[in-house]
Amino acid sequence: LLVKALEDWGYINNTLIIYTSDNGIPFPNGRTNLYDSGMSEPMIISSPYATKRWGEQSNAMVSLTDIVPTVLEWFGEQYPEYKLFGPSHVVLQGHSLISILDEEPIVGWDTVYASHNLHEVTMYYPMRVLRNKRYKLIHNLNYKMPFMIDQDFFVSPTYQEILNKSISGQNTMWFKTLDQYYYREEWEMFDVINDPKELVNLVYNTSYYTIFDELQRRLFSWQNATDDPWRCAPWGVYEFQGKYPRTGVCLSLHNGEL
Repeated sequence: LLVKALEDWGYINNTLIIYTSDNGIPFPNGRTNLYDSGMSEPMIISSPYATKRWGEQSNAMVSLTDIVPTVLEWFGEQYPEYKLFGPSHVVLQGHSLISILDEEPIVGWDTVYASHNLHEVTMYYPMRVLRNKRYKLIHNLNYKMPFMIDQDFFVSPTYQEILNKSISGQNTMWFKTLDQYYYREEWEMFDVINDPKELVNLVYNTSYYTIFDELQRRLFSWQNATDDPWRCAPWGVYEFQGKYPRTGVCLSLHNGEL
């Protein structure tokens, strides 16, 4: 319908078309989660000035953060310099997709980051994620609380069947229990190639310690680069005013480890 409208209005030959969505499927493990079923979204982009790859699929890992730099390059505009809460200028974390329309990248485009704080006000469950082509690392910052369910999802037939069968002790035919869905480890790491349902947490497997350490380091680096207010959570608080350095410091809450 959109393409037909652009054709009817005479804009099809000078319009950049981007088709995507705001979350994954609206089912358990999907929307409001940062498992792959919650993160995976369509991304279709078409430029009338780059027709060589029309109809092709790219293996580049992209995210919604790439839309702004893509549109800026399309219009030939620069991102403005400004600051928000911290001492550093805001820096775009995404990258323009324009070059991918002409040629499949050989290097790079192999990692995306994601964040979630809440869906409804009663669903406070901040998460930070690094996902590459082999592994995913999830940091559940509010992991000592159960993962909450939003109101419209609660009354859905799918969730109600899982809930009622769990209460009555029947087989839900789901690949996890409600308790496993509600209560999560602080850190979750999955081999998404060999474990696409993200069921085997590798964080506590010593064979994967080096990988976990590297992914964790990169995730923390991304949080610092984006001035993430939750960069010290859940074990500390971030301070950068008064007697504390403008670069910021994590101060322990003495509620666990830091």
